[in-house]
Amino acid sequence: MHRRRADLTITPLRQRRHMTGESTNLLVIDTSTGQPAVGIRSRAGGVHVSSVLATGRHGRDLVPRIGDLLREANLRVMDLEIVAVGLGPGSYTGLRIGLTAARTLAYTAGAVLLGFDSLEGWARTAPPEAPRVHVVADAQRGDVYAADFLRDSLLEPLKLVIASRIESLQSWSQRLDRQGFVVGPGLDSTRIRDAIPVEMQIADARPDRSRALALLELARQLCAGVERDDLWTLEPNYLRRSAAEETWDARGTRPS
Repeated sequence: MHRRRADLTITPLRQRRHMTGESTNLLVIDTSTGQPAVGIRSRAGGVHVSSVLATGRHGRDLVPRIGDLLREANLRVMDLEIVAVGLGPGSYTGLRIGLTAARTLAYTAGAVLLGFDSLEGWARTAPPEAPRVHVVADAQRGDVYAADFLRDSLLEPLKLVIASRIESLQSWSQRLDRQGFVVGPGLDSTRIRDAIPVEMQIADARPDRSRALALLELARQLCAGVERDDLWTLEPNYLRRSAAEETWDARGTRPS
């Protein structure tokens, strides 16, 4: 007996009405770090998530894993109505792979394409009692990607107070609120963990399915009243040039 395979074949764009995120078939993808996450929320109310992709194998594992989740949800690509993708900051290669997959799937299904800040997705994994959330990711070369969020009460949603930016690890560690909570893929780095004041609370560096669930909820909320992003002009938020580009500029040469 053969299992039905999810249809990942590209077909002409089918236009859909604007979606709000409520009772829709929603796919979310974030490949900004070595801890990628994908999830599907179906019209029927089912939730299917995965954060288990081999590090460094985004390009090979992402599409097959999306296909697996579509089968679990009993959906085809053409059933997707919203495709949300993390725009970074983060890995250059990972961001390009995620956006390319999201763009292709949205085009195929005629779905709404929506981009979101990857660090905000991580912030949503913090416990609800955390009054201030510091999100950190390793930007290499002694720098970090960082964003801060504030919660006024347990019943209030997180508010962005410092948008995603790049700064030195030393500068970031010196401005941390000692009553805050630190989350993010940067906690995988011993160098970053050692820079965090000992009295601060930190999250598990490798959250389970909670991250994909948080991304689904973030995407659902962002959909309300927001028109689709343009398929062909939506770009990742790299925050800085790649190491190769900086080397080319330093040498005064660029590949033709």
